[in-house]
Amino acid sequence: MRTRFSLGLVALLVGLGSVNLEAEEKPIRALLVTGGCCHDYARQKLILARGISARANVVWTVVQQGGTTTNTAIPLYRDRNWSEGFDVVVHNECFSNVKDKQFVENIVRPHREGLPALLIHCAMHCYRVGDNQWFDFVGMQSPGHGPHYSYTVDNINPEHPIMKGFGEKFVAPKGELYHSIRLFDTATALGQANRQGDNKPQTCVWTNQYGKGRVFATTIGHYNETMVEKQYLDLVTRGLLWACGKDVEKHFTATSEKVDEEIRGLVAIKLDAGKGGGTVNMLPTKCCGDGNLATAGKVSASSEETGKNNLVKHAIDGNLGTRWCAAGGGSGQHWQVDLGKPQMVQSIRIHWEKNNAAYRYQVEASADGESWKTIVDQSKNTKVARITPHMVDAPGTRYLKVTFLGSNPQFWGSFWEFEAYPSKVLPELPKGIVAAPSKPSPGAGTGDVQAPEGFDVTLFGTPPAVNYPVCLAAAADGTLFVGVDEQGSLGKEPGKGKVLRLIDTDGDGKADRINEFARMDHPRGLFFDNHSLWVLHPPYLSVYHDDDHDGAADRHEVLVTGISTDQVNQRGADHTTNGIRVGIDGWIYIAVGDFGFVEATGTDGRTLTRRGGGIVRVRPDGAEMEVFSWGQRNILDVCIDPYMNLFTRDNTNDGGGWDIRVSHVLQSGNYGYPSLYKNFTDEMLPPLADYGGGSGCGGMFLHDLRWPEGFGNSVYTCDWGRSEVYLHNLPGAGATFQPHQELFLKIPRPTDIDVDGSGRMYVSSWKNGKFAYDGPNIGFVAQVVPRDFVPHPFPDLAEASDSRLVGMLASPSAVHRLHSQWELLRRGPGKGRLGQVATLARSDDVEDYGRAAAVFTLGQFEDDRAAGQLLGLVALPATRESALRALTDRVGNLDRVPAAPLVAALQDENPRVRAQALISLGRLGKVETAGAILPLTIREQGSALPTKEPVYNQPDPGRVIPHLAVQALVAVGGVDASLKALAGPHHDGAQWALKSMHRPGAVNGLIKILSTQRDDERRRATLTTLVRLYLPDYHHHIFHHLAPIYFDQIP
Repeated sequence: MRTRFSLGLVALLVGLGSVNLEAEEKPIRALLVTGGCCHDYARQKLILARGISARANVVWTVVQQGGTTTNTAIPLYRDRNWSEGFDVVVHNECFSNVKDKQFVENIVRPHREGLPALLIHCAMHCYRVGDNQWFDFVGMQSPGHGPHYSYTVDNINPEHPIMKGFGEKFVAPKGELYHSIRLFDTATALGQANRQGDNKPQTCVWTNQYGKGRVFATTIGHYNETMVEKQYLDLVTRGLLWACGKDVEKHFTATSEKVDEEIRGLVAIKLDAGKGGGTVNMLPTKCCGDGNLATAGKVSASSEETGKNNLVKHAIDGNLGTRWCAAGGGSGQHWQVDLGKPQMVQSIRIHWEKNNAAYRYQVEASADGESWKTIVDQSKNTKVARITPHMVDAPGTRYLKVTFLGSNPQFWGSFWEFEAYPSKVLPELPKGIVAAPSKPSPGAGTGDVQAPEGFDVTLFGTPPAVNYPVCLAAAADGTLFVGVDEQGSLGKEPGKGKVLRLIDTDGDGKADRINEFARMDHPRGLFFDNHSLWVLHPPYLSVYHDDDHDGAADRHEVLVTGISTDQVNQRGADHTTNGIRVGIDGWIYIAVGDFGFVEATGTDGRTLTRRGGGIVRVRPDGAEMEVFSWGQRNILDVCIDPYMNLFTRDNTNDGGGWDIRVSHVLQSGNYGYPSLYKNFTDEMLPPLADYGGGSGCGGMFLHDLRWPEGFGNSVYTCDWGRSEVYLHNLPGAGATFQPHQELFLKIPRPTDIDVDGSGRMYVSSWKNGKFAYDGPNIGFVAQVVPRDFVPHPFPDLAEASDSRLVGMLASPSAVHRLHSQWELLRRGPGKGRLGQVATLARSDDVEDYGRAAAVFTLGQFEDDRAAGQLLGLVALPATRESALRALTDRVGNLDRVPAAPLVAALQDENPRVRAQALISLGRLGKVETAGAILPLTIREQGSALPTKEPVYNQPDPGRVIPHLAVQALVAVGGVDASLKALAGPHHDGAQWALKSMHRPGAVNGLIKILSTQRDDERRRATLTTLVRLYLPDYHHHIFHHLAPIYFDQIP
């Protein structure tokens, strides 16, 4: 099947070449190192990467570091493993005054050991340490270059594979010729040019054998005008292929005139702002604190938008990520601050919400809060401005009041920050805060994304080639799959959905190869591995296979049918099943919106029906589908950490009290929606935090310790309603976690987020989009990476040894761990692989996340020995929790699991182990364990209860284990044990469990106990439990016999 390309302007630079794109060979993975003195590296990196990739199958990682200095020991080379994963390195840097021999040794060592290299222009003149350390690698020595002039290069070795097709001569239109004083014995001259003045020939093209590594080098290339020449790019491409040991004639492809023209256009191409063509819009979070009289004041307002957390206090918190907004859009809404005492006020500044509005307002001052004087009158303002400074004369002011009178266009009264100062000189605004008005861009631009200091942002995919991005999945190798749904969330017209495949070949952070991978309606969740893409497209979960590896699906299998309701046809995909994530336990986790699903059927015939929302999981082959947790409103994704903790960002119920909440989702847990959360709060699992209004979308747990500290071991959640992406670093709290949330990105209507195996983050945006199709220019996809981060190529797992795959289970990247695990599982437990994985799990030298990955790999091997290994790992504290989970993770394996180690774990000092033991016992389902479970239904003494109202919105770590114990007690069928416990210290937990035991034995037992109970409080509890039970054949019987007692006991 031929790959279908949708090429934008950037794609033309590569896509119009005649490189064979059908089931092509694996690309050469090249690292281009650039930076330093005296050259236009920002454009040269584009010329080299795009020019070479138009001629050969090469994909690039580009590192530009060191500014314009000559003496910077760039961060890249400080890492001993800087070259890991690359097939070739192109050196186009200029750091002649770096003289640290150990630093230089770290550069040349991988080349000496066999890594191919290209050296361009000034690179041969770098790292002058006082001896031949660098020149041995280069193969030639030069004291410097002559003047700038056009010179002619003669081909002196026309039979060499590199020089075939070069022609007799090449005229460099502009350049500076380096003088060659020595060609080493290991080098071979290929081209030379005459020096100006004495006309002596100087070697300017050559090869070198450096240890085991091949080197191609040329001193040609100072000016962009020379680099874009067809003959020059042919030369360096052939040199790269030769250095990599390729058959040059076989792997070199001539370019068309159209491609050559596009490359020549890069000579003076306009670059985006920011380093190296990537835009960095700083996320201004703090300002306006020092000297601001309002900061310590008491605030009030006519109203505040509590549903979206836009509170009155946010206007003086110094945080430009929070704001006050009135609760309505009418004129006359006001905001007021009490400065505490009368003071001189001579300047004020207001940071309004919108940057494209002319706000009308008045500011008044008062000494007593009764008598007011207008000090700013903008009631007839027509000037567009977001930040409005004013000089005023207001001595003796204690109160300041801003009254909103309207705006054009019409917005609500809302501002980020209010400032007041005793001086006429306003403090300078922090960098990145712009006071000037700007018009909103109709299309996508890097200005749409604001990131923290230390991060770079590029637009990876833009409309119309990439539009309406609902979901995305990054393949381990950096290929990005984007689910496109032009129907939006409420459209119902068929044929508007598809998945696009995006690749960035030239390493500039922007996709230049885009093709359609497959078509389907309503794509909502994606996962890719080994040429197969799993797609959740309600009412189906399917897997699409690219059998011929040409980048487009050849066939697909439906794994689950009915994973939605008929609402998907009546009102679109809104509130249906949404994102999918794959855990290191091998399950596909499906986020279920609050419509639930009817007769969802997997490949093994298992059928489920469930109203409401929560999480369902299924094996990758569509078998063993089961409900994981329930009681949430409209989650759109599942975030999974290395230890199989799940987190979600839920959606509001539009004023009904259920707001945006971040939850730690535990297996078997009930999270309270739609009825428990208000009526029976103590019976539901609590959220970690409630964050007011918004609209939660995609999310992920990023575990990539190559990222900066504080960013690489975190939950990330998208909020479509707030146009923000949040970062959550969650400290432990017993069996659960403490809440945390901070702003990571400001981006219009983010829909999903993912990361590839090289550590590059992708975020999709629904910019300018509504609930249905609204034209082609909707949305974009951004790439986010830490500054100076080097994304190393993901290894080819099919070629990796067993020992390397096992070692990758301990990688600091979750993507590495997951995909190496899947390759191991494809190979199976034989040939010692099971033993290697078990050894890794037991090793104290491996980080806990690596040991957990090994445990969950063991749990998926189809081998009877795995259960024994897991039982042994239960004995080790570091692996106990994971091993308990893996032992009971598959229903078909439960007959191999003894209850004793699970029961023993109920007494473990680690609350997380106790929690998992309860979950595992519930899955095991052995009624004889009920007595051991019962004590854990009672809340631990001393655990703090929530004190704020409403309680259902508050975290409550102390409730987690009792809740799980009750769920386990119900699952094992512990009716008799619970009835017996009603006479003892575990009465309350037993009653709680019995409320969910809708069985005749529970009803009959409670009626019998009621006749003998004398304690009024316990008798009332029994009556309440009976009323909560539902059995069609018993309910009338219960009410008939117990109504007189019930109404007598409960006033």
